[in-house]
Amino acid sequence: MRTDDLYIAGLAAHVPRVLPVADAIAAGRPGAEQARADGWTGVSVADGTPAPDLAAEAARLALKRSGLAAEDVCLVLHAGTYHQGPDGWYAANYVQDRVLGTTAPAIGLDQGCTAMLDATRLAHGHLVHAPENSAVLVSAADNFGTPAVDRFTYAHGWGAGRGSILGDAGCAVLLSATGGPLRIRSLAQSSLSSWERVYRGTEEMFPPSGAGGTAVPLGVRMGTYADSVTDQDLRRAMARELVEARTRLARQVIEEAGITAADVTRVTHVFSGHPRYLEGLLGPLGIDPGRGMLELGRSLGHLGACDQYLSLAHLVDTGAVGPGDHVLLTANGAGISLAAAVVEVLEHPAR
Repeated sequence: MRTDDLYIAGLAAHVPRVLPVADAIAAGRPGAEQARADGWTGVSVADGTPAPDLAAEAARLALKRSGLAAEDVCLVLHAGTYHQGPDGWYAANYVQDRVLGTTAPAIGLDQGCTAMLDATRLAHGHLVHAPENSAVLVSAADNFGTPAVDRFTYAHGWGAGRGSILGDAGCAVLLSATGGPLRIRSLAQSSLSSWERVYRGTEEMFPPSGAGGTAVPLGVRMGTYADSVTDQDLRRAMARELVEARTRLARQVIEEAGITAADVTRVTHVFSGHPRYLEGLLGPLGIDPGRGMLELGRSLGHLGACDQYLSLAHLVDTGAVGPGDHVLLTANGAGISLAAAVVEVLEHPAR
């Protein structure tokens, strides 16, 4: 979908302290040695700071950078890939109260690692019918430091080379239909719903597990499901289906943005510690994996829904991209959900 009238008016991220993987190894942290072998160098750790506070910190800065007033925000969308607080309580209203103090609708999204791009699509539709000069605040955050998650071992059990560690962060973006230093040129989503069983594994759906319950065995679930698929041709076909769907979506947004793969300056994506992920993601597009965000990701861990926009904020804040550059945003998450977008830098944003 081409999106000529969708702008990023403000963008910011909040990253707490970074724990070097070497320090985790020295402390005897299980899984830390494997994390280093998988390419990770650090992981962001929020300690006791609630995830919504990480989002609120990023949202305050994004609002300041946008030059917009709190009253201009006609919708708040907040996402997280993990528990945000007490069951029966919703973080979107908390972020709104702490940052805006307004009465616009506040809605939470439960869409995993594609959530911020999914929220961007929803924001675009909302802005089409909103009063002139309106904006939508999209935020996301996670703090994985609970007894139910081991950030170093959560993915263990899902085959060789599937190393992933979880970091904590918050990110926020102010979207406008009237202007901003960055323009979203195209945006698309897709899903491979038959893959939901990969993330569910053989675990019972009821009663649902909670933050205070047993450990989240995501890697074990995936490994269990993979082991149940004994037909090797079927396993190869499933892997090929994911690669083809992801590539097709990226090509779609590049074409709809009116550019070619050669025009893509940088690519933001789910953080990985190993270059194999980027080679599989960007190779089919003919894009040099060096245009990805490997080193940034390695230093922070996978940040749930924040990877793509946090990377974009990093590129803009450090001057790695400037006016005339195009950034491809790609995401894939549990479900499986897929999303992609192309962002054009129009001018240097306010700091």
